[in-house]
Amino acid sequence: MAKKTNSELFSSLLYIIIGVLLVIFRSQTLGWAMTVAGVVFVVSGILDLVKKNWVGGAVSLIIGILILILGWAAAQIVLLVLGILIAVKGVVALIDVLKRKNPGVLAVLYPVLSIVVGLMLAFGNALDMMIIIVGVLLIVDGVIGLLGSLKK
Repeated sequence: MAKKTNSELFSSLLYIIIGVLLVIFRSQTLGWAMTVAGVVFVVSGILDLVKKNWVGGAVSLIIGILILILGWAAAQIVLLVLGILIAVKGVVALIDVLKRKNPGVLAVLYPVLSIVVGLMLAFGNALDMMIIIVGVLLIVDGVIGLLGSLKK
């Protein structure tokens, strides 16, 4: 039982730390994550090449180098495309909802929010807001887990 409590305690503290970092550093953490991912791919590629796994090693190495070189620019492109897709999905859903007889407020609200979030993600600063929300949720989850593990 003590081992599970220590694991829960560690996880909770890790959630709190990651949450605080996300809230404080916001979009910088995306850059850090991409750098870590790029380095992991490069190291994995090198290890695969050492093991003579030529194709897997070369692919991992190329992906890692691309992530390190194009990281933030690629993320911006992905966010633009993702935001536009979410907004278009929201428009389609809104059209479907408005075709119904007596659509409820909640049925209309979800597509409208999808459109707004999609446009903000594509053209605004929604990334920082979403990162802050995720950070706060991690902090809350970490605190709840910490309190739960300390009660045991």
